[in-house]
Amino acid sequence: MFGLPSACIGLIDRDRQCFKANSGFGDAEGTSRAHSFSAWTIMTSDILVIPDASRDPRFQDNIYVTGEPHIRFYVGAPIALRPGLPIGSLCLFGPEPREISPAELEIVAHLTQVIVDQFRLHEATRRTTRELEHRRTSQSLLEMQSRELWRRQTLLAQTERLAKVGGWEFEVATARMIWSDGIYGIYGLLPGVEPTPELAMSHLPVEARQHFLRKFEHALRSGDPFEIELPFVNAQGHHRLVRQSCELEIEGGKVVRAFGILQDITEQKQSEQRMWHMANHDALTNLPNRGLMRDKLDVALRRTRRSGGYVGLLLVDLDHFKDVNDTLGHDAGDALLIEVGRRLSASVSEVDTVARLGGDEFIVLLSRMENPGDGMVVAQRILAALSLPFVSRRSSLSCRGSIGVTIAPDHGTDPSTLLKNADIALYRAKSAGRGVAIEYDPRMQQATENRVQLVARVRLALKNGEFLPYYQPKISLSTGAIIGFEALLRWRHPRKGLLGPQEFSAIFDDPHLSVEIGERLLQLTTRDMANWGAMGCDYGHVAINVSSPEFAQGELPERVLTALDLAGLGTDRLTIEVTETVFLGRGTETVRQSLQLLNQAGVRIALDDFGTGFASLSHLKQFPVDRIKIDRSFVHDIEHDIDDAAIVRAVINLGHSLGIETVAEGVETSSQASYLRANGCDYAQGYLYSKALPASRVPTLLKGWNAEAAAYCGTTIPLDALS
Repeated sequence: MFGLPSACIGLIDRDRQCFKANSGFGDAEGTSRAHSFSAWTIMTSDILVIPDASRDPRFQDNIYVTGEPHIRFYVGAPIALRPGLPIGSLCLFGPEPREISPAELEIVAHLTQVIVDQFRLHEATRRTTRELEHRRTSQSLLEMQSRELWRRQTLLAQTERLAKVGGWEFEVATARMIWSDGIYGIYGLLPGVEPTPELAMSHLPVEARQHFLRKFEHALRSGDPFEIELPFVNAQGHHRLVRQSCELEIEGGKVVRAFGILQDITEQKQSEQRMWHMANHDALTNLPNRGLMRDKLDVALRRTRRSGGYVGLLLVDLDHFKDVNDTLGHDAGDALLIEVGRRLSASVSEVDTVARLGGDEFIVLLSRMENPGDGMVVAQRILAALSLPFVSRRSSLSCRGSIGVTIAPDHGTDPSTLLKNADIALYRAKSAGRGVAIEYDPRMQQATENRVQLVARVRLALKNGEFLPYYQPKISLSTGAIIGFEALLRWRHPRKGLLGPQEFSAIFDDPHLSVEIGERLLQLTTRDMANWGAMGCDYGHVAINVSSPEFAQGELPERVLTALDLAGLGTDRLTIEVTETVFLGRGTETVRQSLQLLNQAGVRIALDDFGTGFASLSHLKQFPVDRIKIDRSFVHDIEHDIDDAAIVRAVINLGHSLGIETVAEGVETSSQASYLRANGCDYAQGYLYSKALPASRVPTLLKGWNAEAAAYCGTTIPLDALS
């Protein structure tokens, strides 16, 4: 009735509690009164409920709480034959904390009254026996016994009704059946209808009836009890689920009587089903969650090992989903996730499974593939479905995503390997520009391991101070003077020597490392600038590159301004260089606010690699930009490629129109410098003038610089002299 493993009826004397009845408490005949819960129960006239004994000061040190059977939940009802005469208690307990409902308390009260009535009946019977022995039979006592019996039967009937349970009995020789009122209630029949085996079976569907009869006939032959769950249709036509238990009475080696309990467990099973669904499905999208997907993947892989074929696993991650939450709120984000789940489900067959792993990550299980190429076919179909516009509350939302694809058994035969390889393929899809699907290749594993090793080595390098800035000068094309420098990150590797960013660019995919390296570069650059100033060097300004993760928390302005203040530097001494990917990444509003705060404080903003992005013109309008840098890819062939030359002229003219300075990167020849000067470019940097130098060589460069010669065509100091 309560789903608890243990119950007992304990009688209390001065030192001991003895069990009158015991189920689930081992073979114990009783306990000491000192550790008995009943000793507390009989001190009250009401039912004692302890939701969690380990939190109750009265019981938390009790040996049956700290040790077997590890009691947590306890319900005790005092057994009193008369007011003021408690003799023991009915105890129900289990090892898990829980609460008890009013309906269950009513059942406990009914059961307690039944027990009290049993004791009273026993007492009355003994009294009657004594009176018969002494020939003092009392008619009033017999009437009392009848009343007690009637009360007991009434209480039992009420208990059956509340618990939706009833008892039955079947005499084998005569085929005569007896039902309690509870059985009639389950069948939906009025008491008094003659119970027959045919009536009992008529409410079971055909298959359930055959199943029960096979069990029952086997029990009659073997004498073995059984318990089964069966579908059931009551007299009103309602479909229910019942639990049928059967015990046998044997005399002379033959079964003479069968008896048992029938219980309606429909609501219990529905509750269990709801709990299972909640535990195995995502609350927002109602899709299977990670646990259920893992189970389905296990089943699919086992089937594949037996019968062949392929299993596909598609890991889907939405692109720039955080922007939706940041700009339109979590309601819009939730609507987008629900829509993505719907589109994914519509893109696969009924035998396939779509699950949400959490956040903006989904997984698609293709459980019955005949061709290993079908995985990419479905992935492309999904990308097409996600690319369709989606409008929520008049806002257009992007459902686009990236997909990593793995196929079993080609890319793994167990769930962990397939999921890991799908994640590797997804990482490659994101690195390739997002919005694409990439199938796992074993060579990706080596690349991932190399990246993991590189990250670990970079952490050590940061700890050992192996990263430092090198400085490349920027030259005024009109005067030839050095107007500033760009700080370029270098790694002084103990074995490989000096490494440029191209040797360790993969680490910038790690947001934490990217921020840490950015902070180190800022710290070292401002230190070098302060040292040059103390030496009387007029170095102009220094530009440092800032990555997207450094904007994420919105703390960049405070960090930059604090570093300048600690070094005693004016804000005009520093320029922040950003690439267009910073504008296209997540948290666009945070980037805009950070750049505006820095610009208002006097820090200049430069847009690096101009012309290689997607929306440069709109970015010049939306963000505070003081300087644009023409990418070296346009400068390299400026003398021979008319398209590159046209692009460079257009960028210079655009800068003049907007009042923005222009800087050409990668200038290596005098003719390139002359072309840029003739077309009005403001500044240039590149090997024509100087390669990047360590901080210690900057004063020498500044001291020996010949601006007039530089304005004519190139550097005045041989590179060998500075290296």
